[in-house]
Amino acid sequence: MDVRKITQRIILPAIFLFLFTVVFYTYISLHHTPSALTLYGVAATLLATAYFSKQLKLPNNYKYYACLVSFLLLLASGFIFVSDIEEIEEMYIFIPFLYLLILPGSMWPILISFLLLSAYYPSIETNSLSDVIEDGLELVVIATFATIMTYFQQHSLQKMRLFRQESYIDELTRLSNRKSINKKMRQLQKKKSPFALIILDLDGFKNINDQLGHLAGDEVLCQVSERLQKIDKVYRLWGDEFAYLITNEQDLLGPKVDLLTNTINDQMKPPFILNNKKCFLSACVGIATFPDDNNNIETLCNYADLAMYQSKSMGNGVSTYFDKSFIETIARRNQLERDLKRALEKKQLQLLYQPKMKIENNSITSAEALLRWEHPQYGVISPLEFIPIAEKSGEIIPIGYWVIEEVCQQITNWQKRYSLCNVAVNVSSIQLTANNFKQTVKAILEKTECQPKWLEIEQTESWLMDNQDNNINILSQLKNLGVSLALDDFGTGYSSLSQVARLPLDVLKIDKSFIDNCVDNEDDHMVVRTIIQLGKNLGMKIVAEGIEYESQRQLLKSEHCDYYQGYLFSKPVTAEELESLLDKQL
Repeated sequence: MDVRKITQRIILPAIFLFLFTVVFYTYISLHHTPSALTLYGVAATLLATAYFSKQLKLPNNYKYYACLVSFLLLLASGFIFVSDIEEIEEMYIFIPFLYLLILPGSMWPILISFLLLSAYYPSIETNSLSDVIEDGLELVVIATFATIMTYFQQHSLQKMRLFRQESYIDELTRLSNRKSINKKMRQLQKKKSPFALIILDLDGFKNINDQLGHLAGDEVLCQVSERLQKIDKVYRLWGDEFAYLITNEQDLLGPKVDLLTNTINDQMKPPFILNNKKCFLSACVGIATFPDDNNNIETLCNYADLAMYQSKSMGNGVSTYFDKSFIETIARRNQLERDLKRALEKKQLQLLYQPKMKIENNSITSAEALLRWEHPQYGVISPLEFIPIAEKSGEIIPIGYWVIEEVCQQITNWQKRYSLCNVAVNVSSIQLTANNFKQTVKAILEKTECQPKWLEIEQTESWLMDNQDNNINILSQLKNLGVSLALDDFGTGYSSLSQVARLPLDVLKIDKSFIDNCVDNEDDHMVVRTIIQLGKNLGMKIVAEGIEYESQRQLLKSEHCDYYQGYLFSKPVTAEELESLLDKQL
């Protein structure tokens, strides 16, 4: 128990009881007639119950009425039971303090001290005026000083309480915050009460924040908060992360959590209105339970986070319960992050090349460079796994420049023997927006004696749509260098025709997801046809990705697609293997 609680629960009540005893013992010792004892008894009862009204669970306004009636009784006693001036001083000096303890921070004790002076009136004729004034002044000064000091103390305490309350509230949404939920979880932990921690993260919020600005982002957070509050008490952790605490019997937690996650999805389905535009969001959810998953609060929060990130890796609007296998996944990720820092130095990274074929005559015209990592413990690591790690750690910058330099050197060597148009490189959005990217690419081109047109830089549609004006400026600078620019995975993002027309692109690449069923699915066929026609109208070359069957190539040929790549001709191969393929068509 801290000092503040000790003061409120022990010290102040003890002081009140001491002063209460002194005042009424003095009253009773001086006036012990039945009428006096009755009056003092009623006044004493009212004062005592007023002070302990909270503990006695009396109505909130009770203490004010009790103080008023008890004071009127004490005031009347001064006229009914006349006392000597010295007796008055002994009895009345402590009365304002009793009211001060009952109503801390109130100015009423000062008024009470002035009104109590009326008790001296019957003593004026039998005592000198100077003695009466001296005793009265003493009563008023002491009461006033104590009251003013208490007022400022209570004012300060009130500010501290307000600050403490505000520290548990999120400033933007006015929801309870991370500090509040941590406090609640510790209370439940202390009681050993089972509970589920549910953390949710908004899908697509970053796009709104980047494209529409932070004010729009704040507005959507407030709208989300309003919807989530309708479900149950919700907490805002930070950014676009929110949380719920669900308590129940251990075997009943699961159904209750499942009901809540389904309700979250239902609440997120209607569009959010921002600047008269409809925006759609969903939420990925991670769930960890106390004490089943862990009985340590910090660890439980980490587990719920792991479950939430697992949900995000599976798609939008997914809910996942924590599983101990997630810990192994994180351990692997951490090891890969450490090992990636020295992968270049240890020559564990290598480039493979997938040929791009001219669709009319099946000849190799260019290639795409694909990065692979041969890990000494885990074997070949997929780029889908290690590229996000490299982006998060910042290692993507040196790795990306190494890839560009290797490709530029390789294409320069190939140009001496073969007539390849170019070699494409996938460049991370983090690297594209890094400082001096254009200057570094220019320096690499000069160092390797690679003509700019021999290098093709690929970027995804989703990146180009984020902060579009700035990204178009970046691509325009690269275009001015003379390099070729390609839009990868076209059709999977949300760009409009007008947006695509603004992009300084040379190549559109049709995503494999449309190619897979384009022969049998008329809708996919129409999407492929539309993309080809769009690209042609904008003066771009069209590359189809993931061609595995001759029937797909024939359909694309009939739609006048320019190039294709895929297992129909070749999987990604080493530089030496690609040279062998090129030698065959010389």
